[in-house]
This record gives sequence, C-alpha cells and structure tokens, in this order.
Amino acid sequence: MGACYVSRAVVHSIVPLAVLEAVKNLDTPVEDGLSEFAEELLSKRLGLSDTVAMQLREYEGRVRRDAAADQAHVEALLRLVGRRPDADLVFADAGRRAARRGVRRLFGLTRLAARAVFGAELRRERQVPFARVRDTLAVHATPDGAACALYGTGFTELLRLLVGFEGAMLHVSCRATGGAVCEWRAAPPDPRHH
Repeated sequence: MGACYVSRAVVHSIVPLAVLEAVKNLDTPVEDGLSEFAEELLSKRLGLSDTVAMQLREYEGRVRRDAAADQAHVEALLRLVGRRPDADLVFADAGRRAARRGVRRLFGLTRLAARAVFGAELRRERQVPFARVRDTLAVHATPDGAACALYGTGFTELLRLLVGFEGAMLHVSCRATGGAVCEWRAAPPDPRHH
C-alpha cells in the first residue's frame, strides 16, 4: 500500500457535479413577485445558464459511470465559484451534496467515501476523526483557501451520515496560509448545548 499517492489526485466527478448543483440551487430565484425583472436577472445567473445545464447532464452521466473528472475543468470551476460573493455558501452546500451523493453511491465506509469522493485520507487519531488532503487543487483554484470549505463540510457530512457525528471538522492546517498539507480535525459539539 506504500506508494498510493500520485502528485495529482484523481477528482471524482461527484465533486464538480455537487458544485454545479449548489450553484444552480443558489441561483434559482425565489418567488418574490419580481417577475418583470426575472429575465434580466436570469441572464446574469450562471447557475441557470444553458452551459451549466449541459455540464450538469455531462457530470451526471460521469457519476453514473463512476468516472473521474478532468482536473483542469474542476480547477476552473472552483476558481469561477471562488470569485462569487457567495462563494462560501456554494462551497459549503457543494461539500454536503458531494458527501450525500458519495454515500448513496455505496461508498458506505467513511474512509472509502472520503478517498473516493474527496481524494482524502480520513482516519481517527486518539478517537478523534482527522482528515488530510494532499492534492493542491482547492488552493490552486482559490489561493485564499475558499474552496477548502467544500472539503470541510464534506467530511462533516460524511461523518454525520455514516457514524452519527455531531461536531464540525475544523480546518487546522491549510496550504493557503502556509501549511504543508490541508488538514481537518473534528471538534466536538459545543458543550453548552449538552
């Protein structure tokens, strides 16, 4: 099992699909009686564009075949989302969506799902869940580390779905701020709520 790391990790197509779904979800207008402005708004909303609809169909097909995504495409997508004012919402939603889809696709083991979907190593150290991502995709795409939120919420959701975890995964080391790797460590739920 020694040399299981390659310099460029494979990105499962679940990740870009989840990002596109999150963008579409956030860009879908609420029914607010502003229909006369709708046309103008829609033309500005990336998530409702034909391009995104086409990419969603393509990635849905890839996910059904458990195919990898093109690394450069995913990086460009993360970079594009990173420029949005609501980037943190998109990445957080995408992480949860990717985790749920990964679990549904029978990666029913937490470690396996983390590796298959997020290219991450997830394990316990002294009973505390701990995740590490060696790939630099997120930081290449968003040098401020914004796309790392996708992983953090993804790991939290995986642990919640598969082992009933109720805390959060804290980003304790990030390449964007000089860390050697991106790492997350579980923080227990706020004790004041017990």
